[in-house]
Amino acid sequence: MPRTAALLCVHNEANRLGWWIAHHMAAGFSALLICDDHSTDGTQDILTQAARNYDIRLLTTDRQETDSLHRHQDALLTMLQQEGDHFDWIIQLAVDEYFTPDGGSVKAFLTGMEAELGAETFQKTSHLPVNWCLTGLGQWAHKTLDGQMPHPRALFQTHADSNFPDSRVTRSFFRPSSRQGLPDPFAHIHAAPDWSAARILHDAATSSHTPQMRRHFDRSEQFYDKGQALLPQTLDISAHLLQGLILGACYAIQNGQAPTSSTGAPPPETACRFNRFHLHRDGQRLALNRDSRMTGFHPLEELRDSPTLIPLCLIKPESPVPGMENRAWLYADRPSGLPYLPAAAPASTCFPTLLDCLPLHLQQDDEAVRLSLRPTALAFPDDAPITLVPAETSSFSRLDPVENALQHFTLHGFSAAGLHEAIRQGRWLSPSVIGALYAQLPEQEALTLFTPLLYRLFHDWPR
Repeated sequence: MPRTAALLCVHNEANRLGWWIAHHMAAGFSALLICDDHSTDGTQDILTQAARNYDIRLLTTDRQETDSLHRHQDALLTMLQQEGDHFDWIIQLAVDEYFTPDGGSVKAFLTGMEAELGAETFQKTSHLPVNWCLTGLGQWAHKTLDGQMPHPRALFQTHADSNFPDSRVTRSFFRPSSRQGLPDPFAHIHAAPDWSAARILHDAATSSHTPQMRRHFDRSEQFYDKGQALLPQTLDISAHLLQGLILGACYAIQNGQAPTSSTGAPPPETACRFNRFHLHRDGQRLALNRDSRMTGFHPLEELRDSPTLIPLCLIKPESPVPGMENRAWLYADRPSGLPYLPAAAPASTCFPTLLDCLPLHLQQDDEAVRLSLRPTALAFPDDAPITLVPAETSSFSRLDPVENALQHFTLHGFSAAGLHEAIRQGRWLSPSVIGALYAQLPEQEALTLFTPLLYRLFHDWPR
């Protein structure tokens, strides 16, 4: 199989870099070659964590070059010089550009191109151009796009037609062995766009710096949902990336590389007890369909012995605990085989919700409750109230791994200092439970515990 790489240069793109990395690893690139232009927003944290699990090769730009365009170009050429010999094909992209092959993978794209051109011509070809496809914003046209948002491929399903001038711009796969430098994106500007084998879904509207440019690039002439084909794999990779960031912050605490929480000494060990509940409505119970990755209410008889439907549980403190009022957590009653709990549709799934234990805000409503997911404040599973039915008490429930983890990591109190102490002393770590507890901390306390990036992911949200 040919060795392939995507080449990128970024500066302060922490809000969307994780999505970009996950998408292109899911597409089947052998490696990602990423130059960081001295980012200060946590971009470097994401790159470092991703490189622990995937073949991601990193380079930092040269600060001595004061012109940013020249600095980026020089870094890309340096990366190409250092790594080019390791790959058969490379494509340069921007962080708002997503290579989307019609066949679902880079391998399928190259195989198809070889079949179309013929083996002999393909071997002599040095460039394979792929046209831009400018995406529309849809319901996000009037929303703020400079903060966190769900995966762009889950959000944007419309695009410009082929007559839009920018559709003629290309990004090209090129053979680095040809030693011709980076391809000119305007080299094929006079040729009609060809999206039959692949396209570069370009979210230019989201990265536009003026309202005028945003309106210009917000194109909705055609509907295109094939951009969602890689979402399941992309979200799985993103979940591993988020949980790896949490583990990295915990290891820093255990290794004495993080400052001790400034909220004071942790209280003595006082184990918090929890109660578990099933979530019911109209005689049906809330469950996860593992195959469709969707949650919904199902008749109780459907749930019995079903390998696909996995009931969901809500867990909350047994008695009022200072700082934990209206706090609850959601998880699957048995292992789902998924790296995160898909409690919301992909178009509502933001990066910090990619945990298999999710923090909830609980609002009592007479005999029922209303729930919302933190930190997004999205109503779960909708605006209608839910009845909580106490879960059966059994020997298994006492060994519930999520309940045990919540007890363990609140042993020193539900505070930044208490969580810090539990992590410091812990012999095992549960990144999803730790992330779910961290999301429930008061904002000022959360500032003292983990990295600025994790703080922004879990707490820098409009209230």
